Amino acid sequence: MSVTVGKLFGNGAVLYQMKLLAGQKGLNNLVEWVHIIENDEVSQFLHGNEVVFTSGILNNNDNWLLEYAKKLCSVGTSAFVVNIGPYTKGIPQKVIEYCDSVNMPLYTIPWETRMVDVTRDICYRIMKSEETEASIASTIKNIIFKVGDLDTLISQMERYGYLRDSRFCFIAIAFENSQNKDKEYNMKKIKMYSEKIARSIHQLYISFAYNDCCILVLVDYSDYDIDNFVNTFLKNWDDDLWKIHIGISENLNDIRVQDENFNKALTAMKMAKKKGKKVRDYKKLDIYKLLLNSKDKQVLKEYYEDTIGKLEKYDEENNTDLTDFLYMYLKNNGSQSLVAEKQYIHRNTVNNQLKKIEKITGYNPLDLEEKLRFYLGFYIKDLL
Repeated sequence: MSVTVGKLFGNGAVLYQMKLLAGQKGLNNLVEWVHIIENDEVSQFLHGNEVVFTSGILNNNDNWLLEYAKKLCSVGTSAFVVNIGPYTKGIPQKVIEYCDSVNMPLYTIPWETRMVDVTRDICYRIMKSEETEASIASTIKNIIFKVGDLDTLISQMERYGYLRDSRFCFIAIAFENSQNKDKEYNMKKIKMYSEKIARSIHQLYISFAYNDCCILVLVDYSDYDIDNFVNTFLKNWDDDLWKIHIGISENLNDIRVQDENFNKALTAMKMAKKKGKKVRDYKKLDIYKLLLNSKDKQVLKEYYEDTIGKLEKYDEENNTDLTDFLYMYLKNNGSQSLVAEKQYIHRNTVNNQLKKIEKITGYNPLDLEEKLRFYLGFYIKDLL
């Protein structure tokens, strides 16, 4: 978790006599730490998402500050603060225009404001912000997993501005990076990326890790805001490098029912993985929702074993593909001619295969009611 540039320097004009000259669109950039760097070889000191202060001791030509700003941008700096004084007497217009173009906030502070005092204060505020975010994440997890007294936990959330009747939407993200298998690094990258988008929409946001998944909690976001978040996330994500599966819960009021809502996000994410989709919304799972809400899971398992399970067992023992054949038949609305065309086989062969399926399972794929039985069997298979 991080604090945004705008929140960090919201009262900077009063506290530090700061002036924002450029990059206002980058005020939602996240800040993890702060540095004073006078060396213009900045890349060796930074990891990204940092605020950099400089007095420009090495500022000895007209282009120095612009090149410095470009280097900061290239390593993902969140904001740039210049101490105006004997080394840097002013900010050239071309530097202001550049910072505006890349949405990197550019501030100035007067020489009388000591950079060490400002950075010490900022570091303290960043650490306090991280402590608060960690406490919020821990509390919402305790509510979800029913650890501790619920009323006490709800009171703790309300002290942080998360009211008991707020609307909560959970987003579960499963991910895989084809080039970097470091789970901690990948989790941090997704959290930072997600948080930057989320906080540009609304401030109430929580994230935590669960079973190698990143869980996001959007609080008091409208349905439109949630769609906006997901669309922005996918629009700017690197599909070539990352494999992503996202599950979205319902957007529900009342903090007391969020344990079920959390599980809906996980269910939708698992369905996205099984179906090879980037996103699945629990509200749009249709018949899966009915099956998922069945309290007797053994009944579903027995139903599957009595239909598709019999066919899969036969395929395994006889090296056949009747299960796939039946699925294609159902997907083509039970049209024998379409199946024959797509499989490059005679229609009589299709009919013979269907008779074989009936013999194995005891159900006739040509009968409407028993066709529905097979459909349900495939749906249940996806859940098991």
